[in-house]
Amino acid sequence: MNVVLVGYGSIGSRYKEALLNFLSTEDNLYIVDNKASKITELVNQGFNAFESLEELVKEKKFTHGIIANWAPDHIKTAQKLIDMGCQRLIIEKPISCRKDELNLLKQRCKSENIFVTVHHHWSYTNMLNTIKENQEKLNLGNPVGIRFLGGAVCLSTNGVHYFDLGCHLLDSIPQEITADLELDFINPRSKHLVNIGGMASYKMKNGTFIHTSFLNSNSQAFKSEIIYRHGIIEINTKLEVTCYKRKADEILKYGDKITRYGHMELFSKINYKNQNTIDCILRNLFEGKNPVVSLERAEIPMLMILGAIDSHLSNKKIKFDNIKDKGIAFS
Repeated sequence: MNVVLVGYGSIGSRYKEALLNFLSTEDNLYIVDNKASKITELVNQGFNAFESLEELVKEKKFTHGIIANWAPDHIKTAQKLIDMGCQRLIIEKPISCRKDELNLLKQRCKSENIFVTVHHHWSYTNMLNTIKENQEKLNLGNPVGIRFLGGAVCLSTNGVHYFDLGCHLLDSIPQEITADLELDFINPRSKHLVNIGGMASYKMKNGTFIHTSFLNSNSQAFKSEIIYRHGIIEINTKLEVTCYKRKADEILKYGDKITRYGHMELFSKINYKNQNTIDCILRNLFEGKNPVVSLERAEIPMLMILGAIDSHLSNKKIKFDNIKDKGIAFS
């Protein structure tokens, strides 16, 4: 079994270290990155390292691929790896920046039975089950909506993980999107990648909502609020999960009505420990019968990003099934 890892940035380096626990020898790992300095460093460490996939064509037969380069290059990299013989792939998030490229990959993977799993962090943890179990245990009912807040965390870079979690918590996908964004080219990885701040609102098909508010001139880490009729479950910047509820006597006093006097007080700390999802997704790659996050599932958060950009640039509300790709590169 020979594995190709494309992209040796922060996430790629984590894959490299984890892969050594899955492979019989480091000789089964081939690393590709377009920065010569990184290739020299890896070669000096004893790894098979190359500046392009084209240099690997005459190497050994490849079976598995991990795509950890920039999102605008994900799909064309996946196509090349399949051409080289890879039948099982991991693709980092977001899956792509373009609808047409993703559609072509979906068609090919279906016709050639290619296994692809996508790295949406929360899908490889027990966060979804933790929240669902506690909303029942704490008698919160079903969530009515979700708020995602933060500074320059980016609607794509961090938001894609939470969009995936949010859609599954709400058990729905968007119907309409309205956005007023900050499209700033401040991404430290490349001046060609936009960092997406501003506000985006998603009306979901089942009547719930997802609202986002990010600020490119602020450094606050990601924060999430899952909204219930008389409570909130908060995931704070340290990934601690807490439930706040309205006082029972207030609910009794107002006959369970929604009022502007619903003061939320700390009710319960929820036991949750974040997991190293690199090992989880590698197990899915090597041992899984089905991908944890399929291409079809990964497409939804990608479309939520593209839809927000479309709404912002078009200055109008966008239907989720009629999103136009505006050619903006994000990662």
